[in-house]
Amino acid sequence: MKRIFFISIVCIFVFNLVGCSSAVAKKEKKETLIIAHRGADDRAPEETMPAFRLAVNEKADYIELDLRETKDNKLILMHDPTLDRTTNGKGDVTRYSLKQIKKLDAGSWFGKKYKGQCILTLEELINQYGSKTNYFIETRRVGNELKMEEPLIRLLNKKGLIKKKKVMIESFSARSLEKIHKLDRSVPLVQLTLFKNKKDFTDQKIREWRKYAVGIGLDAKLADKKLIQKMHQNHLKVYVFFFDSKKEKAEQKRVIEDGADGVFTNHLTYTKALLK
Repeated sequence: MKRIFFISIVCIFVFNLVGCSSAVAKKEKKETLIIAHRGADDRAPEETMPAFRLAVNEKADYIELDLRETKDNKLILMHDPTLDRTTNGKGDVTRYSLKQIKKLDAGSWFGKKYKGQCILTLEELINQYGSKTNYFIETRRVGNELKMEEPLIRLLNKKGLIKKKKVMIESFSARSLEKIHKLDRSVPLVQLTLFKNKKDFTDQKIREWRKYAVGIGLDAKLADKKLIQKMHQNHLKVYVFFFDSKKEKAEQKRVIEDGADGVFTNHLTYTKALLK
């Protein structure tokens, strides 16, 4: 009888231990952030309201957007330094006022149904979605000057997005991120990298990034389990982008399995299905 009682106690203990371990494992399961690169840019013209609307409606964790500055110092959403690829305008963005840029067609290049889509200002996008979504914002130098950081932080504070933790800021420019860090240390920053070799991720570089950044942006070609683990060991998150559009879907699956904290996806529907 005592033996049966003892066996029962052991079984209950093992059952509870397994159950607890499963609960802990479930709790600690890593979630990969889905970052809609320039909105849902595979189905609507990049950085326009239709592209962002799709991304928000489909519940991307973040919408990613690029900042450029007009001749009259307004922050607009555009990736390229020139208007040529995504509008019917020509030349550098900085040569035009916001009023002039607003007259351009930013949708026809993608498809007839998007004819007449306007270039957005950052404030217009925020006014549309407020805190209903999260923003992954890329800054850059303007003519080698740090000009957009102060108006950006001022706008984000005005809209309450920093306080509500709705924003991350990324840049290839360390100087831009360092300036933002001085303006507001509560904003999480991501240092984008353009290294061609894994050996370039030196201990010295990592120490420098940790002074202001919470993570790095990494080209999928270099992103593997070993390098991602190295960044994690140094308390830096890893967000992966994809320059090779033909290989992106296959690469997404791989880098997610290797431990990436987020992916800048150009195929939102696919990525959502991948992470189910």
